[in-house]
Amino acid sequence: MDLHPQVLKAISLMAGVSFPDLPPGEARAVLRERVALMNQVPAPLRRVIDLYPMGPAGPVPLRVYVPITAPDPKNDGAPLPVVVYFHGGGWTIGSHDTVEPQCRYMANAARAIFVSVEYRLAPEHKFPAATEDCQWAVRWVHDHAGELGADPARIAVAGDSAGGNLTAVTAQQLRKDGPKLAAQVMICPILSLRFDTPSYEENAEGPVLTRRMQERWRENYLGGDDALREDPRVSPLLTDDLSGVPPATVITASHDPLRDEGIAYAERLREAGVPVRQRNWEGYPHLFPSMGGYVDAAFEALEFAAAGLREGFKG
Repeated sequence: MDLHPQVLKAISLMAGVSFPDLPPGEARAVLRERVALMNQVPAPLRRVIDLYPMGPAGPVPLRVYVPITAPDPKNDGAPLPVVVYFHGGGWTIGSHDTVEPQCRYMANAARAIFVSVEYRLAPEHKFPAATEDCQWAVRWVHDHAGELGADPARIAVAGDSAGGNLTAVTAQQLRKDGPKLAAQVMICPILSLRFDTPSYEENAEGPVLTRRMQERWRENYLGGDDALREDPRVSPLLTDDLSGVPPATVITASHDPLRDEGIAYAERLREAGVPVRQRNWEGYPHLFPSMGGYVDAAFEALEFAAAGLREGFKG
C-alpha cells in the first residue's frame, strides 16, 4: 500500500537531514526543530512542572503534565492515575520537547498525569544507563505519588520507538521487584536489535526511519558490543518468559522497519496470557503519531493509546 497522502507533506520536512552523519548534539537540535514543524499544536493542560530529582548518576529531568480533563488532584484530594513516558530517538536523540505534544494530548485523553523522563543518552552514556534511569523513574514516581497528586496503585509506562523499547524492558524488569504496573503502551517500538525481519528489508530506506539510522543508534547504545543485542534488556522480544507483565497496547505502522517486531511482540504477549490491544496502521511510516500537524491518523493512534491506558487503570 502507498503512503497516505497526508504523510507526504510531513515527511518532506525531514528532507535533507541525515541523522547518522550528524554529531549527537547537532542531531538533537535538528530533531527538536523538525519534529516541532510536524507535530500538533500542544493541548492546554492544568499544570506543567519541571523537576530534577537525583537519579542513579545525577539529576534526571522529569516533566509533569497534569490534565485539564480531570479534577485537580491538588484541590479535591482525588489522586489521578499516572503514566511514566519514555521518549524515542534511538537512545541518542530526543527529549521532553520532542514528545510534549503527544504527552499533552494523551494526558487529557487518558485523564492521567504524564511524567516524561529525560534519561541519559548515548553515545555519552551507553547501555544500561537509559534502562537504569527509566526503572528508577518509575520507582521515584511511585514513592512520590502523593506529591504529584497521583495514585501509586495506578501507574503505567509508555513510550515511542526507543522509548517503546525502554517501556517493554521496564515492564519486564519491574515485574520482579518493582511497583505493580497497570498498563504499558508501545508506539512503533524497537523490540529487537537483530534487524532481521521482512519489514526491515521492505523499509530499509525509510521513510522516516532507515536501517542505517538504526545501525548507528545500535552502535551508539551498545558501543560495538554485538553480543548485547541478544540480551533481553536490549532486545525485549528475545526474553524467554513474558508472563506477568501488564496489559499492553502496541501501535505499529506498515512503512516502518519496526513493524514486524511490534506485531511479533504482541503475539508473544498474547501467548503468555497478557491482555493485548494491537493495531497496524496501513499507509503510515514510523512515528506517524508525532505528525499531528499534518496527519489525522496521528490523533487516531493517540486515542487508541489513551484507551489502552484508561482500560488498564480500571484494574
